[in-house]
Amino acid sequence: MQMSRRLATFVVGLWLGAVALAVLVMPWAGNWVAAGVASVLVAGMAAFAVPRFGEVNSRWSTSGFFHLAFSFAVGPPAILAMAVAQAFGNATRRRPGWFRTAFNVADHFLADTAAWLCFRAVAGGHPQPLTLALAGVAGSLGEVVVNRTLLAAVKALASEPSTVLGTLREFLQSAPIALPFGITAAAATLLYKTEGTWGIVTLLLPIAMVQASMVVLARRAHGQALAEEAQRREREGLLRREAQALRRAGDASEAERKRIAADLHDSVIQDVSGLLLRSSAMLGRLSDGDPSISSREGVETFLNYTRDLAAETVRELRTLMVELAPPLLDEEGLSSALRQLLSRLDRDHISWVLECTEEQLDQRQERLAYRVIQEALRNVVKHAQCHTVWVTVRTESDRLLVSIRDDGRGFSAAERAEQRKKGHAGLGLLAQTARDGGGELSITSAPGKGTRVEISVPMLPPPVAEETTEGEVAPVAPAVVSHPSVGGRVVEAGTAGDGLETSVPAARGSRPRKPRSPAPAASRR
Repeated sequence: MQMSRRLATFVVGLWLGAVALAVLVMPWAGNWVAAGVASVLVAGMAAFAVPRFGEVNSRWSTSGFFHLAFSFAVGPPAILAMAVAQAFGNATRRRPGWFRTAFNVADHFLADTAAWLCFRAVAGGHPQPLTLALAGVAGSLGEVVVNRTLLAAVKALASEPSTVLGTLREFLQSAPIALPFGITAAAATLLYKTEGTWGIVTLLLPIAMVQASMVVLARRAHGQALAEEAQRREREGLLRREAQALRRAGDASEAERKRIAADLHDSVIQDVSGLLLRSSAMLGRLSDGDPSISSREGVETFLNYTRDLAAETVRELRTLMVELAPPLLDEEGLSSALRQLLSRLDRDHISWVLECTEEQLDQRQERLAYRVIQEALRNVVKHAQCHTVWVTVRTESDRLLVSIRDDGRGFSAAERAEQRKKGHAGLGLLAQTARDGGGELSITSAPGKGTRVEISVPMLPPPVAEETTEGEVAPVAPAVVSHPSVGGRVVEAGTAGDGLETSVPAARGSRPRKPRSPAPAASRR
């Protein structure tokens, strides 16, 4: 609060000094038309200052030269007009507030007045060219001294870092520019005397055009810098997302390898180990001379056991191969692959209902839907303890919607968090699979009310039909040929144990598939 009062007192003192100077010293009879022209030019130069390269929050403008030229040539009317115009131009660009604007008006008025007084004191009535040049240098230096001194005083009152050496250094940095500005501005007074207002304007207008072109170039450079920065951020974002996707893919691949290893350990390896143990036991009994081993009945028993075990092992391996790369997905489409996937629930005594669109889908979306449903069904079998599963694949507007619902025991948020702590990542894999495919996953569950898993994926454009050698579009085969066409979706149901299914084939325009065999007749339970 004390600092604001000190600054306010200082600015009020500047204004009082400026008013006293204007009333007691400065003559106001002059060319007010030239003053108006000067104010317009100065305001435009201040509003469209050029950013300085390599500096922060710093801009350059030719308005300083305009201040000197019009102050020397026109005098007090131009000084007052330019002080107000300069502050107004700065305000439109930086929005400094009323306090800084008030200081800027007083600062420019006093600095230009100092330049005018110094110029008049050195030039006299009818100066020679050398005297005129020296007067211009004196006026320019006087303006710099007053301006830098007032700025240093404001910094000191605002407790900003400022030293006498720093102020002197700023003055010395401004001097090389002030000297040619002063000499050229002094020469402009000669043109003003002979040609009047428009004479000095013709001198200064090219300078204004130079600044205007620099403003255009600076804005283009700024726009290009922003575009390059946006491209850089986009590249970094793409690289970051790619790295995350690779890391997630590696994690998912590792989890899948562990699952495959666990499946092999629990099924195939156990069966083969059992065969190995039984073979070793029979060899031991054979070497001990056990007559029952070499009997026909004993041999048949062992061979039957071996055959059944081999058949079970082959079935387990085929199931594992289908899970890794389901051939029906590419050969007959998503609905056939899902029907095959759901039919495995029969052995777990789980009924199922499938409703699947036969609309043309991109293969990546079919694989994504299949993987999500596959992982969801794996969780259902392991944890849900349900009687029925409902699977729906449909399109709505520009999105593919997949839903897997069961009537199992469900779970709470606390139970899910506990499962994650124990390392169960089934639902996490589901969410990751959906995100990798550009989709959104939602899971709704409550104890005793089952679980619903839903994924929404943006639709991709369907594959384009191939052309024949004659340039004609090849005909598209229907997805299902075993039943008459009655709709654009496949609705199937399977009850635990009887494999009941009802098929509704695709509408015209589906992707070519190999025709499947008609479903075997089955009766409802």
